[in-house]
Amino acid sequence: CESAERLEITVNINDPGTPTTHDNAQTFCASDNPTIADIMINQNGIVWYDEATNGTQLDPDTALTNNTSYYAALVNAVTGCESATRLEIAITISNPDTPTTTNSSQVFCASDMPTVADIMVNESGVIWYDASTNGTQLDPDTALTNDTYYYGVLVDPVTGCESATRLEVQVFIENPGTPTGDDVQEFCASENPTVANLMANEIGVIWYANPTGGVQLNSSLPLTNASFYYASFVNENGCESTTRLQ
Repeated sequence: CESAERLEITVNINDPGTPTTHDNAQTFCASDNPTIADIMINQNGIVWYDEATNGTQLDPDTALTNNTSYYAALVNAVTGCESATRLEIAITISNPDTPTTTNSSQVFCASDMPTVADIMVNESGVIWYDASTNGTQLDPDTALTNDTYYYGVLVDPVTGCESATRLEVQVFIENPGTPTGDDVQEFCASENPTVANLMANEIGVIWYANPTGGVQLNSSLPLTNASFYYASFVNENGCESTTRLQ
């Protein structure tokens, strides 16, 4: 026998609905260290899973991985119910290659007034920073400084992402000292003196007719009376003094 009167139960099935997004395929830069929390969704109160059903709930700080799908569910704040159908987001992580160079320790001459643009790398389009992570992006016209490290990255032209790992180049700036010697020298016209007769205390000195720039004088060039000549010292790397002896 059954009950003469039946118990009435009203049932409500709560489904918060599937979350929405403006982009079901999202790209992030590896250099930004993206996490679950960075995925763009139109709603708040989202929880994330690694599967479309069941699976493991992911912490918002979980690092995103390349070519991976993540699944979002809305949670009703009152009932605690989650979306019956989860939103799938496909993630791509863009990470351009690290630039390369044939010389990670580079020497420049101070007299050439070298800049960041002069650092030698095998690729084009490299941008430079003053630190291995974060730091300040350097203008290509920034003057190089002695015994300093510079850090280069490549940029993906489509995503704008930079290399997650930067190329480190150490730079040395060489500036041979100014030659020394008498700043007034006398010669006999009868001896037909030439540039080769000018005296400096150092070996490897070359002479100019200008305090800066100009063309190196031939050693056989005759000296002229009451004229100024300017000596520059050249070291083993071919760098010249930035200040010449007059």
